[in-house]
Amino acid sequence: MKYGAIPENLLESLALAAGKVPLPLVDAIYSLMKARGLMAGVRLGVFEALREGPRTAAEVAAARGLDTECTGLLLRMLAFSGYVTQKGDRFTLSKLGRRSMVKGASMEMWGYLEWNYTQWDFVAHLEDLVRTGRGVEFHQTMTAPGQWASYQRGMLEVARFVAPILAARVPVRRGARRLLDVAGAHGLLGAAICRRHPPMRSLVLDLPQAMESARELAREEGIADLVEHRAGDVHSTDFETDNDVVLLANILHHFQPAACRAILHRALVSMAPSGTVAIWEIERPKSTAPVGAGDGAALFFRLTSTASCYSGDEYAGWLTEAGFTKIRIQRPALSPGSVLVTGRSSHG
Repeated sequence: MKYGAIPENLLESLALAAGKVPLPLVDAIYSLMKARGLMAGVRLGVFEALREGPRTAAEVAAARGLDTECTGLLLRMLAFSGYVTQKGDRFTLSKLGRRSMVKGASMEMWGYLEWNYTQWDFVAHLEDLVRTGRGVEFHQTMTAPGQWASYQRGMLEVARFVAPILAARVPVRRGARRLLDVAGAHGLLGAAICRRHPPMRSLVLDLPQAMESARELAREEGIADLVEHRAGDVHSTDFETDNDVVLLANILHHFQPAACRAILHRALVSMAPSGTVAIWEIERPKSTAPVGAGDGAALFFRLTSTASCYSGDEYAGWLTEAGFTKIRIQRPALSPGSVLVTGRSSHG
């Protein structure tokens, strides 16, 4: 999925085609202001102020204790971005804004926008990354109050989009009872697989600092009956044994290949006969393939974790090395850029 300058009329199309548009300016300033505008719209309560219907900029400003003129500028920017509409002097949530930017919306993403304040700070280290090869290792360095809560809420919001896709595609043997969700945070992805294959239950293994917010999100999401949380470190804590499924969802991109191989070996040792390992990840294109959004993700995770995204073939190769069989690579059409790689424990 590509992001860039999109002409809105014939004159803009002609200017773009003629090379008369300063694209570096467009890419730098408008993307910057769109991202920060969405973040401000959430943090300042601007979207929530429009929940009940159209309001003027002055009414939104009064409701939230903001400056009227600058609130109007922000609202027009949000309208330009497609999250708000303007009619006369009144603003209202667009369909996109109503389903994503207010709490309790069908596709809410306000938590992710709060988490983006921390990611904003990560990106400031990009030049240091390119100079030194070292990222910020945010799981070890994130200490500010509320960061873990906003991180995990943002990840939960993203997980809601993919949970049914993943649950429909992970092969699970009949009678399965135990799923280990490695670094699964809130536990929604593992819970979705369990709901599809009763009476299976999920155990989430995650860092101690993640426990409080993870358990609270599981309760809010209504999955606490399926999910148990246990504090530990994926590198050193013993995995529970006799697992029918080991789920590694959006976690291996935080590790270098040697660590990924070690985790997969430990997963195999922990599994019941004919158990399934499932890797769900953003996929990095092969170096010889056309560039794509996965290349941006690979750079981002190198920045935030000193690791990278990997290709489906790389994950499949590591599973083979670890001793898994019946390896399959799936790229669901409804989750473009993602890959699911599954395998069976060879001792079954």
